[in-house]
Amino acid sequence: MAKIKVLDRLVAARIAAGEVIDRPAAIARELIDNSIDAKASEISVDVRGGGIESLSVIDDGCGIEKDDLPLTTQPHATSKISQLDDLYHLNTMGFRGEALYSISSVSKLSISSNGWTYTADCTTDGELTKGGCERGTRITSEELFKNLPVRRSFLKREASEAQLIKNTFISKAMAFENIHFKYYQDGALKLDLPKRNTLMDRVLDILTIDQKLMRSDFVFLESENSIYKIRIVASLPSLHRSDRSGIKIYVNSRAVDEYSLCQAVSYGYGEALPGGAFPYTVVFVEEDPELVDFNIHPAKKEVKIRNRAEIHHAISSLIHEKLPKSIPTIVSADEQMELQLAASKKVLFEDKEFLYEKAVSNEIKNQSYEDVYSPSKSYIDKPKDNSWLERAKNLPSINKQLEAKSTPKEELWDSSVKKEIRYIGQAFKLFLICEYDNKLYLVDQHAAHERVIFDELRKQKGVQKLLIPYEFEVESDIDEFLSEHSDVYTQFGIALSRKDDKLWLLSALPALARPYEKEVAELIKTKIGSDSEIEAALYAIIACKAAIKAGDDIDRFSAQALLEKVFELEDPACPHGRTFIIVLDENELRKMVGRTK
Repeated sequence: MAKIKVLDRLVAARIAAGEVIDRPAAIARELIDNSIDAKASEISVDVRGGGIESLSVIDDGCGIEKDDLPLTTQPHATSKISQLDDLYHLNTMGFRGEALYSISSVSKLSISSNGWTYTADCTTDGELTKGGCERGTRITSEELFKNLPVRRSFLKREASEAQLIKNTFISKAMAFENIHFKYYQDGALKLDLPKRNTLMDRVLDILTIDQKLMRSDFVFLESENSIYKIRIVASLPSLHRSDRSGIKIYVNSRAVDEYSLCQAVSYGYGEALPGGAFPYTVVFVEEDPELVDFNIHPAKKEVKIRNRAEIHHAISSLIHEKLPKSIPTIVSADEQMELQLAASKKVLFEDKEFLYEKAVSNEIKNQSYEDVYSPSKSYIDKPKDNSWLERAKNLPSINKQLEAKSTPKEELWDSSVKKEIRYIGQAFKLFLICEYDNKLYLVDQHAAHERVIFDELRKQKGVQKLLIPYEFEVESDIDEFLSEHSDVYTQFGIALSRKDDKLWLLSALPALARPYEKEVAELIKTKIGSDSEIEAALYAIIACKAAIKAGDDIDRFSAQALLEKVFELEDPACPHGRTFIIVLDENELRKMVGRTK
């Protein structure tokens, strides 16, 4: 008797659906993608009972024709691709034709558009009836996993599922500032994200919803060439957190789990952040569709990027070179309190348009969904409290105070003018303390020594051969780069040879780099760039390893010699970009103890 059987259509459909739809948030993800592809200018998500009872996505997009409605729940039915080659030129969020088919396999699904409504589920044939949404499209999933009690038992509490849907909603809204997004939960408007003129405005609207973050603590960085465009909303080094969850990566407007690009962000900040700290950074990569592949994960959370090393380098370089740097200046407690008060006011009044929308949302959040929703309707009644207008007039003076918190590097000293450096001592086996030009300086000994070694390395070219060549494997794009440009490394004392496909040997290094062949190989495995960029990255690694470490003792003569070299620098920053000096002004110190001249 034959043991292999063809599965029943219903069983096969539910197995396939399990790969795409595992919880209500997955339905929201797929339906929002469809609305974006429909060129909607307004998208609303309405969640009831954690999305298990019902979940609706409504848009004002192009809609679905009557004759196409019954096809929407057929397996692999889509308007977005027609042949295999289309997968390599994708410019839509959806493309497989799995979403509506999978949703109808595990719930009751109704699709309403252009005055017609199509209803389907896994147990009955679809039914097309007249009536329903006249403009755009409204898709509703109800009774999720009703006929799959085991699957339903794995869902979280309704409140938890609703939060996951909200997170998905926010993630999608982050990348589309030209779309008005609304989120309703059990009939109440919970989140309203109006259209914004810039991507940075949309990102900061979202980041400041539930977190006490200041918009002034972020900058916008941008880089573009003929193949890709990179836009980054990055926090200043003064703002950070203890985990990587503040780093978000988008590739062609899709949020993806891509560790290497998160790593590129960390590399870009380098030692500008303290150990164990990570920034709030949202990276948007717009890449040639032929160089990316999203067809490897049912939820499209993963992506293959053919020029990943190049993108990695571009992100880290953009952050490293363009992120503003300043030298911290310690101020008196009174002034610090005044600046903090000004900063707290600034975050409230610097973006009146968004706060205005939030005020409107608060007024209508308790109204029912049916009373509020209309794709073309906008609530523009003025907020009752106009006191913000008067308070906002203080912004110019507030901004000036905030800008005075740090001293630009180029104003610290004139390196061409020699003045006496009086070394005072070492604190915490980390800071060298000295007096220079009527100011007190605290210098990070490791970063300072690192910079000095870095500059010396660029003048010396000693080479040492390895007794046993170091073998390492690279990805295809790096393999191609090294095959054509291995001579780039030769000029810096590094000897490379290709042993096999994607397999390379490192046989010689600069003399100071001899103990660090592994670290140098890791750099080569990820680095694509110009001669100067490779040189800077290479010598930064060597200098970091060779420099005096935090926690090491240093004698007075060595400390004095190091400080003299530091004050000859035009740019007091370590090779990774971290400023390593803190300044204490004499007048500020006098204020702190209540003494005046």
